[in-house]
Amino acid sequence: MLDLTLTLYHTRFCPFCIMVVRVINDLKLDIELRDTASNPAFHSELVAGGGKQQVPCLKIQSTSGDAQWMYESRDIIEYLKQYKASIV
Repeated sequence: MLDLTLTLYHTRFCPFCIMVVRVINDLKLDIELRDTASNPAFHSELVAGGGKQQVPCLKIQSTSGDAQWMYESRDIIEYLKQYKASIV
C-alpha cells in the first residue's frame, strides 16, 4: 500500500466514533485523532475537506497530497483492517 497518513475526525461522545477508536487501538495503528467537538479548527478542517460535519470521518492522505475522506464507521473499520493487513 502507498505511504499514507491517516487522521480520524471524531467526537468523544459519538458511539460510532468510539467503536472506530477501539478498532484503531486493537489494531495498534498510529492514527492521529482529531476531536471536532473540542477543537473548532478540526471541525472546520473536516467540513472544508470532507464537505460535511459527519463523524467519524477518516482522512486518507497520500504523500502526493491527495486526500480521500471516508465516512461511515463500518466502511472505516473495514478499511483499517485491510490497511493493517497490508502493512504487516
